Amino acid sequence: MKKFFRITAAALLTLLVALVQATPPVSAAVTDTQQLYGGGYAATEQLTDVGFSTEIYDSSNGLPTSDSMFLLPDSDGRIWIGGYSGVIVYDSTYFDRLDTSDGLTSARGFFEDSKGRIWTGTNDNGVVVIDGRERTHITYKDGLPSSSIRTFAEDNDGNVFIGTTTGLCYADAELDLHTPGGADLSEERILKFDKDSSGRIYGQTSSGVIFSIEGCKIRETHTSDELGLAKISTIMADPKKAGYVYLGTEDGFCCYGRFGDKNDLQKLSLPELGGSVHWISYDCGRVWISSSSAVGYLDEEMNFHLLDNIPMNSGIEMTVSDYQGNMWFASSTQGVMKLVTNNFVDISKSAGIAGDVANAVYIYENRLYIGTDNGLQIIDESSTPI
Repeated sequence: MKKFFRITAAALLTLLVALVQATPPVSAAVTDTQQLYGGGYAATEQLTDVGFSTEIYDSSNGLPTSDSMFLLPDSDGRIWIGGYSGVIVYDSTYFDRLDTSDGLTSARGFFEDSKGRIWTGTNDNGVVVIDGRERTHITYKDGLPSSSIRTFAEDNDGNVFIGTTTGLCYADAELDLHTPGGADLSEERILKFDKDSSGRIYGQTSSGVIFSIEGCKIRETHTSDELGLAKISTIMADPKKAGYVYLGTEDGFCCYGRFGDKNDLQKLSLPELGGSVHWISYDCGRVWISSSSAVGYLDEEMNFHLLDNIPMNSGIEMTVSDYQGNMWFASSTQGVMKLVTNNFVDISKSAGIAGDVANAVYIYENRLYIGTDNGLQIIDESSTPI
């Protein structure tokens, strides 16, 4: 005779959590030497049997103001936050606003070089290089094309390139500034740099020009029109395949292909973003794409998945992951959002059924019966609705 048993929603949830906690999360992408963990892997479903949750940091719980323009997880595990109020460093417990002396005012970009130094780009005060307790302030008097800084990148020889609102330059090992040879971009607003696995640096300007840098020279430049695209709004180098890039456009496309090759571009329309592609990054084994109001990721088959259940939905500036595999989001209007794993799984969502109020649940022959305000739902052991 079969034994039947009843279980309350609270008891079922407790049972599910206990099972998850007793068994370490398993990832389909786990290697022999590393097991994946962190919110970025949970949100992209590379981790199974876990969920994810978010927390927003703003003026109500740690930040001086509710804005953030750029984030950098450094090699010591700290998060650098740049905004209109200056530079804030978060150590997982406290938010520490750095003294604004030595030029650390409104921050628009960060970069950690191969020596562990933090390069801070300000909105109106040049560059501050932080090396432990020592700070070096670099201004237009030292040769910066502009005091308004947007991006950094380091080549394989240790030269750090600086993108400004009127062109670019690079600093050598002695922090002396030089103008790169090749094409003239002195009238361009440089918005982003990225480097591929061969050491080649790619860049993008506010006018939709993309370019490459090798040997301290600007080797190639291409306009959006030349590539048959709407204005290019961002760029990211493929971290695995040298010479290939991802491009975002103002009409909501993500394009992928060999740099500068119009005929090699794959184009993916992303209406889910609701506007221009603002940022592309490679984090937690996935390509993350965001507009100013929405964010999602590409899976291994280049299918786009929108994160439609997160509280950050305006002013999104960029995305990045930390060493624990958690995702961080910067917003100029909402502050900073952190996305982490949790031990709770939304069964209704995973099964693709409506999230109605559940009044009773019952397990029988590996099926979950859910009594809701709108009728009975049944889910099998593979989370498929019956």
